[in-house]
Amino acid sequence: MDGEVHLDDTLTMTAPVRYKREGFAGQKLRVVPRSIIRAALEQPVTSQLVVTDCGYFPHATSHGRVRPNGAGQTVVIICEKGRGWAEVGGVRHTVGPRQALVIPRRAPHAYGADADDPWTIWWLHLEGEQLPNLAQACGATAQRPVVPVHAPTLCISLVGETIDHLERDETLPSLRAASGAAWHLMTTLADSRGSAKDATVERIKECLAEDLEQPMSVDDLAARISLSASHLTAVFKGSTGHSPMQYRTLLRMQRARVLLDTSDRPIAVIAREVGYEDVAYFSRRFSELHELSPRAYRKTGKG
Repeated sequence: MDGEVHLDDTLTMTAPVRYKREGFAGQKLRVVPRSIIRAALEQPVTSQLVVTDCGYFPHATSHGRVRPNGAGQTVVIICEKGRGWAEVGGVRHTVGPRQALVIPRRAPHAYGADADDPWTIWWLHLEGEQLPNLAQACGATAQRPVVPVHAPTLCISLVGETIDHLERDETLPSLRAASGAAWHLMTTLADSRGSAKDATVERIKECLAEDLEQPMSVDDLAARISLSASHLTAVFKGSTGHSPMQYRTLLRMQRARVLLDTSDRPIAVIAREVGYEDVAYFSRRFSELHELSPRAYRKTGKG
């Protein structure tokens, strides 16, 4: 498992290294007993895909693992922040944000955190009959184990979901639920093989969803994405049907609906929390979209 770190293990193409044994502040780590995994691999759903180990290692200084004979499972590591490296089949690769490392079962490998900018990772070990097909769909091979992650927020949340299920217990229902999240993760990674244009649109969406209470202009967004404002707007509108600022307004209104439905906060407070200092202007924009004022919307029966 990723949580186990051996000292002084080496591959033929690596120099001896020493890795940290103790954990990382705030880490999560779940390991399913192998007797339970063997039983799960005999069941209809979990025989196709089952999570054997999973975890979250934030700012994993001195983290690393060396397996000269490979692992008994497919290893999937999502890099959220920082950087790391991997050697698979004798070839060295770098791993950074918006990338996943997918190491096939039994492929000799080593990996570790960058010494100057250690990675924050979410990881799984997987077994099951469909893993070769899922890894192939992701485009991951022993020769090309690093694949792009064009929906990192979703992928990270899916690993978090597997951890949550296995933290609850290790019964078959929990294993099935974790398998569902892992399946979703792998198919999302496969979908990440889309065009560069699709990746750009997803990146724009993620930027637009950040800090909704803060002002943002198209020029600000364009500078972050490294595109001209006109090209960014054309690409985004061609994909979504909305300009970037229209899309951000929809996100703000979505958040406003949640606050109106689930809290008793004054409307002026909600307006500020979704980026509108002028409550009258917020109310007009809300009414244009919903054909109801925020106050009237709050009073409607829903669900």
